[in-house]
Amino acid sequence: MLIALVAGVVVGLLIGGLGGGGAVLTLPVLVYAVGKDPHEATTASLVIVGVSSLVGLVPHHRRGAVQWGQGLTFGVLGVGGAYLGTRAAAGVDGNLLLAMFAGLPVVVAALMIRKALVGSADVEGRPRDVLHSDDEGRRDVGGIVKLVVTASGVGLLTGFFGVGGGFAIVPALTLVLGYGMPFAVGTSLLVVTINSVSSFLFHSSGGSVIDWSIVTPFLAMAVAGALVGGRLMTKIPKRTLQLGFASFLLLVSFYTAWRSIPHLF
Repeated sequence: MLIALVAGVVVGLLIGGLGGGGAVLTLPVLVYAVGKDPHEATTASLVIVGVSSLVGLVPHHRRGAVQWGQGLTFGVLGVGGAYLGTRAAAGVDGNLLLAMFAGLPVVVAALMIRKALVGSADVEGRPRDVLHSDDEGRRDVGGIVKLVVTASGVGLLTGFFGVGGGFAIVPALTLVLGYGMPFAVGTSLLVVTINSVSSFLFHSSGGSVIDWSIVTPFLAMAVAGALVGGRLMTKIPKRTLQLGFASFLLLVSFYTAWRSIPHLF
C-alpha cells in the first residue's frame, strides 16, 4: 500500500506539472505493486487519471492556460477511438497487453527528450484556431484533418491501454496545433479528463470492477500531487522536468517488459 501511495503522489505531480505522462505509471503500479489483474487495473487507472486531471485542471484554468473550445473538440473527437480501443483490449491477453504497453514509455521519453533538446519548452505561444475561418473566409482543411486523425488516435490509445493519453496529447497539441507548453499542458488535462471518462464508461459496461479500498487512497494522493504539480510547473524549468521524467519512463518500460514478456512464451 505504501508503494501505491507514493506512486499516487508521483502520478499526480506529473499530471499536474506536465499535462499527463504520469498516467502511464498507474497501470504497472496497480499490477505489479498492488497485484491487480491487468484488465481490472486498466479500469481503476482511468478513475485515478480522470479525477486527478480534472482537479489538476483548476490551477491551469486560473492562469488562463486552458483552451476550452479546442480542448473539448479534441476530447469529443477522441471518444470514438476510445470506444474502439476499449473493445479491442477486451480480447487481449493480460500479459500481452502489458508487453505492448511497455513500448509506450519509450515513445513518450523520446518525445520529451526531443522537445527538451529543441529548447522551446517554455515558449508561451498562443494556439492557432484551426476550427474557424481566417479573415478572408478560408478554412485550414489540412489542420482540421490533422486534428481529427490525432484526436482519434489518442482516444484509441486511451481506451486500449487505460491511460489518459496526456503523454500523446501534449506533443500532438504542440506539433499539430502549434501550442506553447503552458497552453498544451493546461488543455491536455481537459482532453485527458474527457478521454478517461468515456473510456471508463466503456470499460464499466463490459463488467469491469474496481477495488475502492485500493483506488481511493491512491486517488487521494494523486489529486494532492496534481494540485501541487500545477503550481510547481511555473517554478521548475520544463527542460529539467522533461529530461528527468523521460529517464524514469525508460526504467518503467524496461521493468514492465521484463515482467510481462517472459509470460508470453
